Amino acid sequence: MQPSGLVDTDLNDFWAKLVTQLIASDAIKTMARELALQSQLVSRVGSTWMLRVESPSLNSSANIDKLQSAINEQQGRSAIQLAVEIGTVLDTPVRRNKALAAQRDLQARELIEDDPFVQDMARNWGGKIVPGSIKLTLHTEAKDTARSI
Repeated sequence: MQPSGLVDTDLNDFWAKLVTQLIASDAIKTMARELALQSQLVSRVGSTWMLRVESPSLNSSANIDKLQSAINEQQGRSAIQLAVEIGTVLDTPVRRNKALAAQRDLQARELIEDDPFVQDMARNWGGKIVPGSIKLTLHTEAKDTARSI
């Protein structure tokens, strides 16, 4: 499921998945990682992939070369050539991660606010939920999943 406010396209989905795999395998670090996280894959024509990034500081040949090498190694090819342009991005892996985290925080807050015990504490004992104090945990996710089964 795509977090709201982002552009759900095959290219964006492909790029987010690839970047996640590269980071999970520790194939990219520091600035190459930031380039991957903050860029949007805008086209794949043949072996040339065009990335768009808003920050000119990420558009360096060293960053591009490191990311390109990691992609080629991960894809089992050596033909992919990355090109980077500066411009407005609509959907990047980092934006997806932030949107997903915000969505999970909202779900956690709703889960707590809908709890009868919490409602009783607020209504009868003056209890309050401190803004920003609720975060979704794996235990909460598992409990929520169990409720929907």
